[in-house]
Amino acid sequence: MPYFNNDGIKIYYEIEGEGPPVVMIHGFTGNLEISWKETNWVKTLKDSYQLILLDCRGHGRSDKPHDDSSYGQKMSDDIKKLMKHLSIEKANLFGYSMGAYITYHLLLTNPEIIISAILGGFVLTLNEKEIAKDHKTAQQIVEAFRAESIDQVKKPMARAFRMIAESRDNDLLALAAVQAGDLKYYPETMTPAQIRGSLKKINVPVMTVVGSSEVLLGDKTLVAQIVPDACHFQIQGQDHLTVTSDPKFHMVVKAFLDFVNNKKDG
Repeated sequence: MPYFNNDGIKIYYEIEGEGPPVVMIHGFTGNLEISWKETNWVKTLKDSYQLILLDCRGHGRSDKPHDDSSYGQKMSDDIKKLMKHLSIEKANLFGYSMGAYITYHLLLTNPEIIISAILGGFVLTLNEKEIAKDHKTAQQIVEAFRAESIDQVKKPMARAFRMIAESRDNDLLALAAVQAGDLKYYPETMTPAQIRGSLKKINVPVMTVVGSSEVLLGDKTLVAQIVPDACHFQIQGQDHLTVTSDPKFHMVVKAFLDFVNNKKDG
């Protein structure tokens, strides 16, 4: 099975199809099988693109360290090092939820490696109160995953995350470290004003897609409002969990990738 090593952490990946490269980065508690194969994404895209699918650290068949310091920025570094390992200078990045968050940070820090970016299940807020509420929820998820039993978890959102994680046979302590690592690293990187300024300078094609019933805090359209020439789609009647397998989501992503990667032929 193909792995690459990033400073002692083994990351599992697979490659499907041929064509322009698309690095596909799954969501929290997911893996490449659940997130991309079972939802028909591989079937939809592999005839036109080289799909680079990975299990993010802490997930799937990749290593699952339990220390917070193994996550945060290092999850973005895994993407850059995987591309380097495969001798790919630039790729389309397609992230969902946590994967979109990783893609978003690579957009801000390393746009030179990106052909285009698709942020699925991603909602941006630059409101300080909403940011604080997001951080509080994330801390509750950390505590929920470190609890000895789900019976000890009382907060509804944290309990729901724990139930999903357990249903997917995850390492709960590793997932707690994923969340805790993000909480420690990302709040220190940029202020809301700096984020807005950086987004305005992005010059690669960006698309955001969410279900119309997405419950994440923030403005669903904010990234598309700020990033020049970005586009936004909402899939009607779907939420954060159900939208990934919706054929309409597949359709808009395929159309976006086709436009970006073939427009030189137009």
